[in-house]
Amino acid sequence: MNVLLPNKVFKQFYFLCSYNKMSIQSKCQTCGRKIPTAGGKLSSIEFRRTINDINTLDKLISSKEYIGKFVYSKFRLIKYADNFLEKLEEEIQYIDPIATTIHEDLNRIRIWILNYIDQTEPDPKGALLGNDLESPVYQFLHSVYSEIDEPFHDFYNNYASNVDNPLSKNHVSRALTALGLKPAVKKIKHNDKPKCVMFICATKEELADIFRKNGY
Repeated sequence: MNVLLPNKVFKQFYFLCSYNKMSIQSKCQTCGRKIPTAGGKLSSIEFRRTINDINTLDKLISSKEYIGKFVYSKFRLIKYADNFLEKLEEEIQYIDPIATTIHEDLNRIRIWILNYIDQTEPDPKGALLGNDLESPVYQFLHSVYSEIDEPFHDFYNNYASNVDNPLSKNHVSRALTALGLKPAVKKIKHNDKPKCVMFICATKEELADIFRKNGY
């Protein structure tokens, strides 16, 4: 029989209370929407955006609590969040904050988080990401485009005609932004008149780098 030490009990109680408080108060930094209330899963788009925004060791450390809460919201049991955070702590221990490899180390950990697969016995939960609503958007982009320079409207129509149950345009736009491919306004000529259109633009090298940073 496993017996939890008092300190362990306190940490789990604090974690759950903090998770419930956060799930009520937090908002998605990408779109401003409220993150689902207590009992719901946290936004995978906001999670990806948060991970991709980690560019210093301090930011990684300060994000650990939120990351742990996302894992808990995904897998629904505290032991899975505990196992993840223990492994994350081990990854962080290898980082030398003054070494010239700090950026490579942070990139490695970001990819490790995004590609995390739970193997907790006797009931492993599998991949942390990959089965979310926006995953087909990423899979479609990755399989069809090696580079991109087209109106968001055209991309969306192409995506929507090739997947089952396509997401809304707003959802797809937010998903692409979290990936690191933010649609932007571009001036074009239409019928010899200037027109502002939302475009998605990335060279072959830029798109490959975005995919690499997201673990593809």
